[in-house]
Amino acid sequence: MSNIIYFSSFLGEDHTESFNSAMKYLAEHPNTTLVIEPGVYTLTSELARETQRAVMNGEYGKNPQRVMFNPNFKYARGISLAGQKDTRIEGYGVTLMLDGFMEGVSVIDCENVTICGITVDHKRKPYSKGKVIELGELSDIGTRDCVIEFDEDCPISDGSPIELRSMFFNTDTYENIFAYLKETVIIDSHHIKGIAHDASKMKIGTEYYTVHTYHSRPAILIENAKNITLRDITIHSQPGMGIVGNRSEDITVSALRVVPSIGHHMSTNTDATHFTSIKGLLRMENCVFEGQGDDFINVHAYYHAIIERLSPDTCVMQEKTPDGTHAQSLDYPDVGDKLELTNRLTMELVDTFKVIECTPLPNEWKCIVKLDHPLPGDTENLVLSDVTRLPTLVVVGCSARTHFARSILIKTRNVLIENNHFFDVQGSAIHVAPEAWWYEGVAPANVTIRGNRIVKCCHQWENKGAISVYADSSNPTGQCIHNITVEDNIIDCPTTNIGILIKNTDGVKLARNQINCKETPVIIESCKNVSADCKH
Repeated sequence: MSNIIYFSSFLGEDHTESFNSAMKYLAEHPNTTLVIEPGVYTLTSELARETQRAVMNGEYGKNPQRVMFNPNFKYARGISLAGQKDTRIEGYGVTLMLDGFMEGVSVIDCENVTICGITVDHKRKPYSKGKVIELGELSDIGTRDCVIEFDEDCPISDGSPIELRSMFFNTDTYENIFAYLKETVIIDSHHIKGIAHDASKMKIGTEYYTVHTYHSRPAILIENAKNITLRDITIHSQPGMGIVGNRSEDITVSALRVVPSIGHHMSTNTDATHFTSIKGLLRMENCVFEGQGDDFINVHAYYHAIIERLSPDTCVMQEKTPDGTHAQSLDYPDVGDKLELTNRLTMELVDTFKVIECTPLPNEWKCIVKLDHPLPGDTENLVLSDVTRLPTLVVVGCSARTHFARSILIKTRNVLIENNHFFDVQGSAIHVAPEAWWYEGVAPANVTIRGNRIVKCCHQWENKGAISVYADSSNPTGQCIHNITVEDNIIDCPTTNIGILIKNTDGVKLARNQINCKETPVIIESCKNVSADCKH
């Protein structure tokens, strides 16, 4: 039986100090359960408050991500579980109220850790909420002059970034209008004016939300950890992603809710969850996602460019995503890992290798790898990806609604997406695709999409398909994706042109899908070994 302790026994000058003491105890006493009594606990630091102040005053520019989202940026952590083993944290009825921009909970260098019940929110939201108080006539191109009044607890300054990502929300229909505001002018600390685009559905009183940064630190980070369970967690807001998992193994997320707090209709600024370089099983079950600024889950490895040849079998490789890794730590393979060599333009598989030696160089954001046999003589446009660090993914019983971008974005292998519900999503509900241009891969394989209900999705990306599968590269050749099964799904998306779009795939099975869309229920192109029941 584990040792049980209570948070109230850890005294400190404030909640942050008390949590530091409790985490130190857990690290020193494996196999311990910490029970946190219900209540609101404020986590803050001078650095966290200063970071938020600098963002809101425009000191990091109109896109603060360029300053904040790099490995050298100093940031605060609220609760760090570093080094813990066989820990269970029970926080039912607990709200961690973050004061400032910070990483809320850090699950790093841990093994066999379970966290239950906690809610993460912010004293001052990392976005601003307001409403339309003046609205001009609708132009021929769908624009309107617009004046926004921000809520009393959402003041801005003359330098506040306000044109990164914005949305309007119809409280009558409970739907995101997906309009956006440009050419903004700050009138005072609670009023702005601008030109609203795609504004035909707007009216006086329509809610407005705008973020002040894209990526920053996540609400919960899981890194270099094994056998981690998050259960009954709620995330109401974060100036970045909700959960980021990186270089970890075996993660279960059950009954997670990334949803707005009461009276709000926006949650995290970007992805609700994002997992990179994971091994073992990644399972998401019975989760709810609403109002986030990007995908509800993105699972992938990284494509690494070969930037230098040191010998026929040794090279320097570097991850080249525009924003760096989402944990802002170096991605590199372990000795014994399997690497695939792929043409980034065509997505054709060129060769596979085993890593014999690896020297990470984090300060230079690259690593040196020795492979089990020589690389080709010409490596231009070729990239390496670690396919050992691809999880088996299960997403079951989840629901997502009223959010930006895609819902499920898959770049892994051995996947089950079953019995989920999607409503009012800007892009594809389920998107299975390597994104070579973003250096996120790899080409998926063995993916089953079954029994999902997709309603009113992809209405702004109408040519992508409510369910879409294809190689997202400049000149895809052949069939890099393998074994896709799409069956027993209900797709009711009357404003999108395509129900199911599948390309570049070897092994397609479609059966018993019910589809209502504007134009073409199913498009299958550049595929082979196809079995498709396309009677709709």
